[in-house]
Amino acid sequence: KIGSGTGVFFLLQKCTVLLVHNKKSSYSASIYVDENGEEDPGLSRGRPLFLKEQRYEALAELWRKHGIPGEVAQIRSTSDRVIRDNWY
Repeated sequence: KIGSGTGVFFLLQKCTVLLVHNKKSSYSASIYVDENGEEDPGLSRGRPLFLKEQRYEALAELWRKHGIPGEVAQIRSTSDRVIRDNWY
């Protein structure tokens, strides 16, 4: 079974990363930022965005080290708003 219910997705319209593990999911920091290093959630400001290599590498490292389940659990436990189970 490839992936074992774990996935990393970039939600283009929200400009954010979605981490999924089985029925649980959480949003993570965007890998795209503007020239000032700020995220643009929902692309509301309309400024050009650039790939932040450090964030991309950290996300890739998280995937390679099988850290997605732990990251989803950590984000969900510290966030005041969580995504419902089975939403994605």
